[in-house]
Amino acid sequence: MTENTSPRLTRADIQAQYGYSAMTLKRWWAERATNGHPAALRDGRTLTWDAAEWEAWDRQRQQDVVGGAEFARMLGHRDNSWVSKAAVTPPPGFPEPVEWGDPTARRRPKWRREDAQRFADNRTGTRPPAGAGRPLGARTGTAYADDPRLILAIQVLADHPDERAARHIERLQGLMPGSSASTWTKILKAAREHQEQQ
Repeated sequence: MTENTSPRLTRADIQAQYGYSAMTLKRWWAERATNGHPAALRDGRTLTWDAAEWEAWDRQRQQDVVGGAEFARMLGHRDNSWVSKAAVTPPPGFPEPVEWGDPTARRRPKWRREDAQRFADNRTGTRPPAGAGRPLGARTGTAYADDPRLILAIQVLADHPDERAARHIERLQGLMPGSSASTWTKILKAAREHQEQQ
């Protein structure tokens, strides 16, 4: 029986070698029951991991997640600007990122491939969501084309077609706070224009 000679890594070693934040590593460890994170050994108060096992797990994990550019490609977009905005202000059904490359600034998010694919597959209609920037080969879109609020406005109009604009704005401000009534009025106008073009 061959003895395992693979070195062991502390969390600090992993941070230094792989560049992950302490917060990300702690979250992965906390979610080990569902994400397959390798087992650890305790050396006093310090957890350590088999270097080869951790490397293999991380490689597999990276294959199972997609960045903004790949997610955008799955949606049929030229660039990831809409996906990046939707990560910060998600429209209905948009998957939560599983990690942020820069968690402080909430930049460079990544998603589970299966979640991204499910969102792409379950979008309403066959086109990319409204406000998704320009799909491949498309002409310039409507106003607010890169704004995730437009998707929400289109959904509210579809769900409540007989309501007055004031009630639509109330709903939208409740679902996505932070925009003024006058801004929502403009977005609703763009959403109606989008519906008329369909």
